[in-house]
Amino acid sequence: MLDFSQVINRRGTDSYKWDGSDRELGNTQCLQMGCADMDFETAPELVDALRQVVEHKVYGYATLSPEFARGVVSWYGTRHHVKLQPEWVLHSPRIVISASVVVRALSQAGDKVILHTPYYPPLDCATQSQGRVAVEPPLVLKDGRFVIDFEQLERLVDDSTKLMIFVSPHNPTTRVWTRSELEQLADFCVRHHLYLFVDEIHCDFTAPGQNFISMLEIASPIQERLIVVNSAAKSFNIMGCAISYLIIPNDELRAQIENAFVQAGEEDTNIFGNALMKVAYQKCGYYVDAVNEVINANDAYVRQELPTIFPKAKIIPREGSYLLWIDLRDEFANEQEMQDFLINKAHIFWLEGSHFGPHFEGYARVNIGCPKATLEEMMRRLRAARA
Repeated sequence: MLDFSQVINRRGTDSYKWDGSDRELGNTQCLQMGCADMDFETAPELVDALRQVVEHKVYGYATLSPEFARGVVSWYGTRHHVKLQPEWVLHSPRIVISASVVVRALSQAGDKVILHTPYYPPLDCATQSQGRVAVEPPLVLKDGRFVIDFEQLERLVDDSTKLMIFVSPHNPTTRVWTRSELEQLADFCVRHHLYLFVDEIHCDFTAPGQNFISMLEIASPIQERLIVVNSAAKSFNIMGCAISYLIIPNDELRAQIENAFVQAGEEDTNIFGNALMKVAYQKCGYYVDAVNEVINANDAYVRQELPTIFPKAKIIPREGSYLLWIDLRDEFANEQEMQDFLINKAHIFWLEGSHFGPHFEGYARVNIGCPKATLEEMMRRLRAARA
């Protein structure tokens, strides 16, 4: 039976979220609410799958199971109403590795790559670390939600622009893009001969009334230039097992990217991740449904309580993911003051807006993928520090 109310102590397990942040901050007092992994146990079927691998006692090289692609096809078909072919699916250890390989394969040093801010920083690193020029138009806040400024995109694109990296649902603003927005984006990329790399890792988490639409569902010539990446990592809280995938409908493009992975030495699979992918997408959908219920309840709780502490804060409406994007600019004079209050007075760690690129200082990203008791402790600390 699933129990998402249990607070699990993750310190001392080399958790990036807890131990890594503790080491960076130099203390173990902060409630870690920044990193986007959840503090929930994964599905029991996945624990059993790992146990079988461990108990075999031989952990040699692994070959990718045919169930890997079948699971992806089944999940996208049943959860997102997209019909895929198994041969479209390629394995990758991590989405950031996929981004690096794709950028290297589809552009040259000095070429431009579009990535909207605020962005997930490793995607920016995958661009700039390889000598590409990052073009970083900010999303625009309009009527309380962030939108794409297509007029700005038209001004920024030129013949040296080869690729767009796009996140759907968006991290950190949580936007679930509408069909109209995706169609307009596809048209833009087709007209300007851009490849489109779409990260859909947060697609299994949507707020009530929201409907995630995969770019794979958009009827457009963009399908010939499209690379979608995803992973079961967020959905089942198994990020540490290093397993993800690419979906590429175009045969020629897929062969080019597959060869690029071989050249990068990134074609091996992870024996533990492989075991999880045999089970997650085909047997554990109930787990994702249950987590969504908890996330939605946590979202409502924070929206009820946080204004009593920060009356001038603006919590952007959450459309997808298990994150909140909060505008605290009217509560603090600057981001340094905000971080001093949070870390040194309240002993809470939120990821500051500047972490996600320029233009967003004074915002903060908060992970609500945790037991309600953790959020209650967060509110207690904030009130005590504010008193």
